[in-house]
Amino acid sequence: MSFFEEFIVDLGREGIYYSFKWIGVAIKWICYLGKKPIAEIKKENWNRRIGFFVFLLLILAIFLILNKF
Repeated sequence: MSFFEEFIVDLGREGIYYSFKWIGVAIKWICYLGKKPIAEIKKENWNRRIGFFVFLLLILAIFLILNKF
């Protein structure tokens, strides 16, 4: 692969991994009903795990919807 292709692939991997944390933060903020500031939630544990779980649920829901139609 060329340098640019490797760069884009690495950027995609890093971006997806980093986005799991923000998905987890958003879900936790919604569960706290906005009573806790996002800066405090970002420091808590399990944000990436929650984000990854929600991502998997979203992919599963997409597959189920596509297979029904």
